[in-house]
Amino acid sequence: MKIKYITVFTDDLEKQVSFFNEGMGFEICGKKNFFPDQESILLRTDNPDVFIAVVENNKQEYGKNLIILSSHDCLSDYHALKLAGVVFYNEPQYLPVGLGAEFCDPSGNHYLLLEERSYHHFI
Repeated sequence: MKIKYITVFTDDLEKQVSFFNEGMGFEICGKKNFFPDQESILLRTDNPDVFIAVVENNKQEYGKNLIILSSHDCLSDYHALKLAGVVFYNEPQYLPVGLGAEFCDPSGNHYLLLEERSYHHFI
C-alpha cells in the first residue's frame, strides 16, 4: 500500500482549488468521483505518485481530511489489516472509482483503502 490521494474537503470548491493552483503552484490534472455524486478536482504535487483531491463538502458526511491508500488487492489488504487489529467502518464496497473500505487510526484520522478500477470497459 502507498498514499496516493490526500483529500481536502471544502465548502467553496473554486476558492480552494484556486488556493492550491494559483497560490501554491499545484497543477490541475483532472477530476475523479471518489464518492457518489461528489466530483473531486485533482491537483498534481511534486511527488508524481501523490495527488491532492479537493472535494466539495456539501453533504457534511465527511468533516475531516481523508488519506486514500492505493491497494493492488483491496480484499487481501483489508483482511490482513483486520487481522493486525485495524478496525474498519465497513467491509469493502464498490465506489464510483473502485473497491474501497474505510478505517481510522487511534487518533481518529480517516483512511480509505482503495483498489482503483475502471468501469468504462463494461459499458
